[in-house]
Amino acid sequence: MSDHVKTAAPAIDGAITILDILSQSPHPLQLSDISDIAGLPQATAHRIINAMLQHNLAALAPGRRKTYTVGSKIYQLASSILGRQAIVPSFHPIAEILKNEIHRTILLSLPIGNQVVIVAKLDAPATRSFNAYIGRTMPMHLSASGKAILAARSVPEQLAYFRVESLIAGGLADESLALVNDLKRSARLGYAVSVNEIQQDVGCVAALVVNNQGAPVAAISACFTGAMLTQQSARTYSKNIVQAARQLSSLIL
Repeated sequence: MSDHVKTAAPAIDGAITILDILSQSPHPLQLSDISDIAGLPQATAHRIINAMLQHNLAALAPGRRKTYTVGSKIYQLASSILGRQAIVPSFHPIAEILKNEIHRTILLSLPIGNQVVIVAKLDAPATRSFNAYIGRTMPMHLSASGKAILAARSVPEQLAYFRVESLIAGGLADESLALVNDLKRSARLGYAVSVNEIQQDVGCVAALVVNNQGAPVAAISACFTGAMLTQQSARTYSKNIVQAARQLSSLIL
């Protein structure tokens, strides 16, 4: 469990760790496997798994004795959340056109607290595989989508974000000053760029999606290899991405 956040509620920490393990495994896992991967004593893992079974967060795999997989409750929660995101069905036809225009993988991300989460993805054929998947969360200041959203927020909201993310030491730290300038540039240009911040040799260009009150609600982004993404190429590709974001914005209430 060393790679996971530890809080004052170890049972919840353990349950989240086990959920991560079960969701990433291509096949059901035995208790001993879960215990080893999670770094938990087998008795602790067994106790947490039993509680998760009661809440349908985990399930016994059919046809395989004493192996576990993700429970039905996870799918119910995910379906409920996505079902309320009317933006996702509207995204796909717009992303299809954008993908065919620029031949890049297209992502839709929503702000969740101080992070952005990828909620939809459309892969372009014969493009490099990127470590971007539906459900992945990223800090706002490290992703193009997050920067596009953060740039649209007020200065007090941005400063509050910096404090929560510990980017301020006394006054504004150098990293924060650079980010402030990056956000100002993003607001001025109408698009945001990140390179090598989430994945090495990968860059993204993102444009803001707003509702009919002008509030930032999402961002559309396209993924590139780092070598492809220069200031000039970002400017060129941004025209299509901004247009797609505006089309999606026009459909959001």
